[in-house]
Amino acid sequence: MHWSFKRGSYWGYISLKVQPKELSMIAFRALIIAALIGVCAPAKPAFAQEGFSPSAQPGPVHLALGYSGRLYIKVLDIQFDQIIEPKAFNSQVRLVTYGLLRAFRKLDMRSNAQGRIVDDQAVPGSMYHANIDGKDNRKVTVTWTGEDVLTSATPAYGNMGNPPASRVQKLAAADPLTQFMRMTLAHSHDGPCQGKARFYDGKQLYDLDFSTPRPYVLDARERRFGLVNPLRCNVRYSEVAGFKKKPPEQRNSGLKRPITSDWAQIGNNGPWVLSSLSADTPLGAAVIQLDQMAMRGEKP
Repeated sequence: MHWSFKRGSYWGYISLKVQPKELSMIAFRALIIAALIGVCAPAKPAFAQEGFSPSAQPGPVHLALGYSGRLYIKVLDIQFDQIIEPKAFNSQVRLVTYGLLRAFRKLDMRSNAQGRIVDDQAVPGSMYHANIDGKDNRKVTVTWTGEDVLTSATPAYGNMGNPPASRVQKLAAADPLTQFMRMTLAHSHDGPCQGKARFYDGKQLYDLDFSTPRPYVLDARERRFGLVNPLRCNVRYSEVAGFKKKPPEQRNSGLKRPITSDWAQIGNNGPWVLSSLSADTPLGAAVIQLDQMAMRGEKP
């Protein structure tokens, strides 16, 4: 094994059987998957305290979260905005490549989702997302009708994967932003660290398997944000449908080890937030970390 440096790029590469471009893509996919995990959580983790109840709030609650993605240096900027009302929610996210990486891989992903709050649980309604990459610049709308999940894409997808997601699979899933809202609203003994979650983005359907929940010690950054009740767990990513056909051992997008995720609440009985994620890649640790946080709206 030896290190080499590709001229014109800040990437350092390991010369193995895998080509440098593939190594960098594995690392980049790890960051993207980590960002997606940040907006997707299952329904039944452990160790949680009393959760956040939209129906108990005197008015809308606005939660804004800012994250950075790093591979040695900052390469991604991620902004989340959530508006939570007693019977409805609206979520937005924007993910862009940052700094030197933007010169080599332009990515500007924008998404918003709306849905209902039923018994303090988020129910998917519709999601819109666009990837402004200078190539396809595809715009996608996904709608949950109750009987089916419909996708409209411009330009249209050439195919819906092999195999494509079935109607039953799509109805059992939710879009990433709705999953993030479910995590935010997790209630007593329901936090973000145990069980399998499934989400669907209009074409691709993923499984995220959360396991091994355990408490950890908050650092100074987390204490500054007023976070409490920290939980750490492992997350494994696997492709289910809507992708190119692959053998089972290649459906993890090159991630051989589980991603480590840290979660905490904004005060006792407050919303859950993602604090950090870390994935091991051939180029080192890909890390997503909470850098900014603001919440407006009073609890009664």
